[in-house]
Amino acid sequence: MKTTRSHRRAFTLIELLVVVAIIALLISIILPAFNKARTQARSTQCLSRLKAIFVASTLYVDDQQRFPRLNNDPDEGSWQYNYLIYDGRDFEHCFGPLAKPNGIMEGVEQLYCPLQTDPFHRLSTDVNPWPARRNMDTRAGYGRRYHLTGKSLSQFRRHVAYAADLIHLPQVVRTAHKNGVNVVYTDGHAQWVQDPGILTHNDLAKPFDPMDNPIVKKIWNMLDDAGR
Repeated sequence: MKTTRSHRRAFTLIELLVVVAIIALLISIILPAFNKARTQARSTQCLSRLKAIFVASTLYVDDQQRFPRLNNDPDEGSWQYNYLIYDGRDFEHCFGPLAKPNGIMEGVEQLYCPLQTDPFHRLSTDVNPWPARRNMDTRAGYGRRYHLTGKSLSQFRRHVAYAADLIHLPQVVRTAHKNGVNVVYTDGHAQWVQDPGILTHNDLAKPFDPMDNPIVKKIWNMLDDAGR
């Protein structure tokens, strides 16, 4: 009785290299598209979080008849503490009343851009702790406009930018969306604003008045115009 043997031809080195090259080519095509889709999804999530911040703020205003204080300074300026959640002592300023335990917001995650990489403006890092720690500041990933304290929504004659991604030093602005910011307005709509140049090319890194800086004022005015 004869037995037959099946002979399987092994891959040659050239054939194996061709297969590897094809796989590498497919990865090079698919990966950028996947990364782009993931970035777009996170940007959309960022807009949703800004809208949630505004909704929580309106609930607070409906209850208290005013926006909370931005910080401890009487003039509250146009720069300092506009990201504050917890100033090392209490939750009574800026986003603190919204995010404190048993506050209006369901989760503090809504205060952070999902694309942000700066550790000072990401949730729960060594330099930006959560839960909050006494004597350590905790910052949001979004900034609130100055000079809203004590006002109600009915006092705005036109729609103005209420909160946005970081209004900060150019190198910090680039740590999230790189070439622009998402913004929510006092009519409740949120949109992407492409940087016309002032966000990522300005002199904020130079010595300036920390309370009333004209560059920061120009930035917020630019965001107002973009939302019209």
